[in-house]
Amino acid sequence: MENQRINHLYFNKQRLMAKFNILLLTILVLNSIGAYACSCVNRGLTENFQQSEFVAKAKIIKITPDPKNEMYHDAELELIAVYKGERLKRIKITSELNSSCAFLPAVNSTWIIFAAKWQGVLSFGFCSGGLNFSRTFDPVKYPNGGLHYFKRMALQQQVLEYLSSNKLLNPNPLGLDTFNHELLTIKGFKNKDEIAVFEVDLTTDLSISAIRNVKKFENEALTKAVFDSMKTDVILVKPRNKTTPKPTQMLMFCYFFEKDTGESYVSLF
Repeated sequence: MENQRINHLYFNKQRLMAKFNILLLTILVLNSIGAYACSCVNRGLTENFQQSEFVAKAKIIKITPDPKNEMYHDAELELIAVYKGERLKRIKITSELNSSCAFLPAVNSTWIIFAAKWQGVLSFGFCSGGLNFSRTFDPVKYPNGGLHYFKRMALQQQVLEYLSSNKLLNPNPLGLDTFNHELLTIKGFKNKDEIAVFEVDLTTDLSISAIRNVKKFENEALTKAVFDSMKTDVILVKPRNKTTPKPTQMLMFCYFFEKDTGESYVSLF
């Protein structure tokens, strides 16, 4: 009996060890998958614009696999607006279908495309920052998701139109992040959804020497409230000990956005 009890305990221990090993292997596999999951640095709209050679709003009318390189697909475009670069009718998609960065937009979908050269190939892909104007939302799960999303897209498009019409290829040449938390207190104004633009003079140590409002909001009282805040509460996030050889300029874009509830806010994002 004692031997049977010892054998029973031994086999139970073996089963537990086997289960533990399976669990450990599962965790390692999941961690490995997570480690190789596609991740992108969120550079923001102006950074994507600066680092791209071709920026356009276009409808993708045809997609075919690249016959020479399975990493790419070829896309034929119907151009709606070109913000930077030549008026291209064809472009590469970095599709990478066998990777965690797989990306293949739908035929007849409309995008703002940010395309840059990588290994000599002009293309756009998962991490390019493209804006999808054909995105759909579940009306039950996200009853106002589409409304907010497309309002935000329209404001971003205003930024690109401003940069393009004024031939401004490097609106933020040093890639500085900007914050103004006081803007969140500016509420209750009536205005159409639009952007304001501020031109900022920077010294060699990247301190702000002057700010000018070069594109104003339609509402004069809103314009004054935002400008007063921008003159006193802007924070620049810059690398430690970063300097520039000469004084320079950058642009900041301020967005006015009114929710469907009638609430409004202004933001640098």
